[in-house]
Amino acid sequence: MFVKFKILLLGGIILLLSASPSLSVAESWVMPATPLPMDELFKELGYVRSTGKARSDSGLWPREIKYQRRVIDYHNDSFRIENRTFRLERPPQKIIPHAVGITEILWAICPRERLLMFNTVAADSRFSMIAAELTATGRVFNSKESELIIAARPDLVLTVIFSDAVFKQRLRQAGIPTLDLGSPDSLDSVLKEIRLLGEILGESGNAEALLQVIKRKRALLRAALPQRKTPLRLLYYDLGGYIPGKSSNFTSLCKMVGAVNVGAERGINSWRQIDHETLLKWDPDVIIVPMENHLEETLRKDPLLRYCRALREGKLLQIPGLYLRTNSQFLLLSANLLAGIIYPDTY
Repeated sequence: MFVKFKILLLGGIILLLSASPSLSVAESWVMPATPLPMDELFKELGYVRSTGKARSDSGLWPREIKYQRRVIDYHNDSFRIENRTFRLERPPQKIIPHAVGITEILWAICPRERLLMFNTVAADSRFSMIAAELTATGRVFNSKESELIIAARPDLVLTVIFSDAVFKQRLRQAGIPTLDLGSPDSLDSVLKEIRLLGEILGESGNAEALLQVIKRKRALLRAALPQRKTPLRLLYYDLGGYIPGKSSNFTSLCKMVGAVNVGAERGINSWRQIDHETLLKWDPDVIIVPMENHLEETLRKDPLLRYCRALREGKLLQIPGLYLRTNSQFLLLSANLLAGIIYPDTY
């Protein structure tokens, strides 16, 4: 049961009520002032086109693409890196992404007429930053609907480690080209994935343009952060007392906002369950919880945690869960929002 919950949590498929940036996540929640304008940052990350000579590299085919993917050992809380090679005869023109993060990257760098269909999860505002745009296309399929995918005869289906194993097996048996990209666990691994997807699509120019947007906006975010002698220590607390460690996107978010992930500081690798005594002992400066599952109310009612410094000082802070689960270039959008939340009255 522990492993099953952990897989769901790591995959970001926790059925909570969240929303995309364009929707109201809670009537009582007000978007804080942030270092960079959220709407402007969302638009710049959501669509890029190269203006230079390297707009595409469609003439360099066929090609063998060498890449690495991260594989998770849930039982040992560890990871291994696998080296893979994938051969493409020509640029894929009918592409189906099977994961939210990949979909969000492709939506930004790929000519959209080449994107054949979209997973229902990517069109769900609880999990996707671009849910409204994908829903409007009318080309949405159920995440396990392999028959529909096979009938569409795509040139390429892009999956990740959390994609359903039976779904992937059926595609392979039907001869559908499928590329499994593992799972990014940081902004750095997302950057590598953007570059890899640009190479796969023959759209390296657009991929590089997106990377430059991220680099520029990341520098602006860093410059806007308050100067502190000691970084804030953040603890992200989720359902069941699970917290993320070093190999998690939350560590990237902390780094981007000049903070420390307490889970990583305490030697956790991916995710681990802690009790309230441990939370009290670790004494974080700030506790971050996803707002939709009422964890703030639960923690405040615990008699032991009345001694918790973060709660006493009003540093139990909520953020829409969507921003904690993103796994694409929109990590920068999440970091921008997190900065506005943990540094109130700064912007």
